[in-house]
Amino acid sequence: MKKITTILSLFLLMTLISFLGWRSIEHEVLMRKNNETLLAKSHINNIKLSIESLLNQRISYFNSLISMIDSDHNNAKELLEKETDFRKIFVINKNNILFLSHSEDSSWHSLVESIALDHSLLLNLKDHDEQFQPNSGWYQNYDHLIYWFIVSDDIIGFELSTVKLTFDIINLLDNQSLEDNFKLINNDKQIYSNGKTFENEFTESLKYPLQNWHLTYYYSSPNLVNLYILGIGGIGLLILVLFGFVFYGYREYSRTLRLAKQQVTFVGQVSHEFKTPLTNITLYSEMLSEYLEEEPAPIPDYLQVISAESKRLTRLIQNVLAFNKPNNLNIKPVNLTSLLKQVYLTFKPILAAKSLQLNLINLENDCIVNTDADSVMQILNNFLSNAEKYASKGKQVDLSLCRSGKQVVITVRDYGEGVASHLLKQIFKPFYRVSSSITEGVSGTGIGLTIANQLAKQLQGEIKVINKKPGIAFSLILMEQKNENINC
Repeated sequence: MKKITTILSLFLLMTLISFLGWRSIEHEVLMRKNNETLLAKSHINNIKLSIESLLNQRISYFNSLISMIDSDHNNAKELLEKETDFRKIFVINKNNILFLSHSEDSSWHSLVESIALDHSLLLNLKDHDEQFQPNSGWYQNYDHLIYWFIVSDDIIGFELSTVKLTFDIINLLDNQSLEDNFKLINNDKQIYSNGKTFENEFTESLKYPLQNWHLTYYYSSPNLVNLYILGIGGIGLLILVLFGFVFYGYREYSRTLRLAKQQVTFVGQVSHEFKTPLTNITLYSEMLSEYLEEEPAPIPDYLQVISAESKRLTRLIQNVLAFNKPNNLNIKPVNLTSLLKQVYLTFKPILAAKSLQLNLINLENDCIVNTDADSVMQILNNFLSNAEKYASKGKQVDLSLCRSGKQVVITVRDYGEGVASHLLKQIFKPFYRVSSSITEGVSGTGIGLTIANQLAKQLQGEIKVINKKPGIAFSLILMEQKNENINC
């Protein structure tokens, strides 16, 4: 079931990555298309501005001629003979036509006469506010495109030569050597073409009075094949890398789990083999104690220690065999003071062999607590065994007992090199051993503190580890209520 859940979670994660990756590709495609459209609009706007600049040049030129015509209407005739930017000129004062260029075009005469009768025709433009009456502007009537001015009481009008303007626009675009692909069309007549057509186009009209002129800009679609290939390849590579990491992690987890099971099996097998000889040691030590009970001290005491330690070792092996399984606790009133004295007598010669002095300090008189004596003994034996293995340079080990309200704290403090702060939580993991100079050459299974921690929890207590300077302190806290502020 756990394997199926893992596979399903991995599948959902890869599906999510694929979905998000595909959405990212689609977003990038949309961004590129938008960028192409914006670029096309920018280019077509530049072409429009260059064309409209020619029209603005005509306006500036007509402005320069106003004073000449206003001072002498005969100058208009001379200008018509030599200028090509305009074809006709008229001058109107109120309702009188003061000057009208000759033309065989009857529509021209009719148009000027209409303007003379009704000046508001010139103001009937969509791009002017009704409340605002300009003194110049464009007037368009069929094929006539007129730019007019109001000077004093005179209205002067120039009919623009659209043919000349068209040629000027063509020359302007030719001289710019544009690499853009576009067409310029006046109504249905093509004026200019540059480059080639593509499937994408964008059309805009020039502003008044060239609103019938249209610019069509052509642009190709961005090359999205490479984008899709790279995007899909990137998603596939990411999924492959993720799958590789997951597979590697799963393989390492399986290997670690398999190794842990092998270690547990090995320790269990070895512990099982120890049971028979230990049973014999216990049996014969008890028989020897009865046979030599009349012997003078310290022979009976030595035999009692041998018998007690063989029984304790039997219990330790039984705990290893029941690793990760709840122990059968024998909860009863236990005199921890007497228990610590027994531990002291047992470990004093063991530590002395390693040049370590065991000190019994802060020992309260008859400190009685409802607990399991064997479990407390096993926890303390683990603390002292670790001090004997790893803190021999500290020269001494302190064993203390103190009570604070309903709490009892038993502490084993050594003066060795200690353990790095970031590893304090790691040391309670099964088969974990700190890798440092103090552990080199020292044997151990790495389950002692794990078993001690399990026993403390079964006793409704906890183990607290504090780095000292120097050394480290392991405390077994037996309590009815947890209290983190204990100082012993």
